[in-house]
Amino acid sequence: MDNTNIPDDLNPDFLFSITATEHLVNAVQNKIDFLKLAHRELAARGLDCEGIWVGFEKAASIHSQYLSN
Repeated sequence: MDNTNIPDDLNPDFLFSITATEHLVNAVQNKIDFLKLAHRELAARGLDCEGIWVGFEKAASIHSQYLSN
């Protein structure tokens, strides 16, 4: 994927540029589950897996399977 024409705030190449090194180290050591955190954040925003507003209750239901651990 060519990310040269994407605004910096949407460019996945810069996703972790301001993430603390400790978090990155913990992630590669499987101590942090970034996918689970993303599901939790989408649910907190009331969004489904496509980023569409569905409301907080439905979003919680959609993401609950990923957050059960």
